[in-house]
Amino acid sequence: MAPSRLHFAPALVLQDDRGECALQELLGLAEQAVQALGDTVRLTLDARSARAALVGVIMAQLAPLDIALAREGTVEQYAGLMSRELAPGVPAWIDPEQSDAQPGLRLFTSGTTGRAKSAVYSLQRLLAGVRHHPHGSQAVWLLSYEPASFAGLQVLLTAAVNGARLLAPERSIHALCSALQSGATHVSATPSFWRALLAALPADPTSTLKVITLGGEACSQPLLDALSQRFPQASVRHIYASTEAGVGFTVADGKAGFPAQWLTHPVEGVHLRIHEGELEIRSARGMLGYAGSTAAELDGWLRTGDLVELQADRVQFVGRRDSVVNIGGTKVVPEKVEALLEGVDGVADLCVIAHPNPILGHLLVVQVCAREGSDPAVVEAALRARAVELLPAVARPARYRFVDSVVLESGKKGRKHVSQ
Repeated sequence: MAPSRLHFAPALVLQDDRGECALQELLGLAEQAVQALGDTVRLTLDARSARAALVGVIMAQLAPLDIALAREGTVEQYAGLMSRELAPGVPAWIDPEQSDAQPGLRLFTSGTTGRAKSAVYSLQRLLAGVRHHPHGSQAVWLLSYEPASFAGLQVLLTAAVNGARLLAPERSIHALCSALQSGATHVSATPSFWRALLAALPADPTSTLKVITLGGEACSQPLLDALSQRFPQASVRHIYASTEAGVGFTVADGKAGFPAQWLTHPVEGVHLRIHEGELEIRSARGMLGYAGSTAAELDGWLRTGDLVELQADRVQFVGRRDSVVNIGGTKVVPEKVEALLEGVDGVADLCVIAHPNPILGHLLVVQVCAREGSDPAVVEAALRARAVELLPAVARPARYRFVDSVVLESGKKGRKHVSQ
């Protein structure tokens, strides 16, 4: 297949720890991988690198393959199984069951609050949320997400269809900060990653940033304001998207949450509603279904798991349904507690999680990432004082643990109970 027949633009250049790689080289790897498969049509690709993830998507364009893109965490389930290197840097596992293969791509959820699920996408649906930009080939995208996550793939695909340069350094704060200061113009990352980047960047960084995007987690107003202040030359927007719902909508007015009028007027072709405090979404860009289920079982509306509240003319995200815990008979949302504790002096970021307790059901534990040079004892005292001031007794954290980072490989905060 010639590059002109791909959904990707010929000008695409990937720069990773193996050097620069142009579209023609990626196409060659994909063709070699497809040839190596022979009659195999169902496989799992080790897509922990941007190069392998892009090759996997090109393979789906070359042949009617059923490809699962494995990411960090999901790769562990293949430990001990023999993998095959279909092409240099493209390892894969052949699924023993081939009869039920359906052409498309299977993406795994992050599993931050439980077991990762597998969402089924056609190539057309996966590309449906990707936009062509008039000057897209001049952009330099920085990849902060796992390549095989839904958000990571959206960055890869946006760079690929626009023929942009894509930077995929080691996924560490130090490497991302260096890349951010070396010419990146477009960066999409979770709010957790942005907080870590803001804490690690020099006070007055030289930046070429033009577009800042937040996704994967609810973003707070203080963070949006901090990014606008630090990077006044860049536009700041947050995107609602998920592995299941696909690309939902973009908020670009500088405010947290989204306009309440979008509940009655579809936005970007996406319908939204609130049911029992949970956001539901109906879109033609979402998954076809979970592996083993069908779209009909979703009844058109997808329960997102995101709890929201209508506040005046705005819908605000308050937490995840699967993170709600019972403490002494009272339901507590850890993310709400977290939001009230944000902004304490000396805190770079924090994560509130639940620890099972035989008497109360759960206790809240706060993992704290302190700013460099801060005294942990002083920071903890300030956090406890804030909790007493703003939280009812039942929602006050029992313990504070100081850690180096609260961000997982997915770029999100880990919400699993400590005992898990």
